Amino acid sequence: MKTVTGNLPNGLVIDGMAHRDFEMREASVGDMFDAEGEADVMRPLTFNGQMMLRQLVSVGTFTGPFTMGMLRSLKPADYRTLRGKQMELESEGEAGGGGGSAEQAS
Repeated sequence: MKTVTGNLPNGLVIDGMAHRDFEMREASVGDMFDAEGEADVMRPLTFNGQMMLRQLVSVGTFTGPFTMGMLRSLKPADYRTLRGKQMELESEGEAGGGGGSAEQAS
C-alpha cells in the first residue's frame, strides 16, 4: 500500500510534545466502510476526518490508534496539510489504477 510523508506546520501535541513528521497510507474500501459507519458522507469534514484517522500511520514517534480528539486539537493549517496529502493519495490511487505495490513517496 502506498504511503506519503510530510510535516505539520504546528504539530500534534502528544504527552506535552509537538510531533510534526507524519506518514499516511492510501485508503482501502474497508476504511471507507468503517469511516461511513462513524460519520455521514454528507458531512465531508467529519467523514474525511474519520478517513484520516484510519490512514495515518504515524505522527512523530506515535503510531496510533489515532482519535477524533487528536484531530480536533490540530490547528487548521495542520488539518489542511493532512487533508492535502489525503487528496494526493486519493488522486494518485485513481490515476494509478491498480496494483498493490509497496511504493513510497514523500
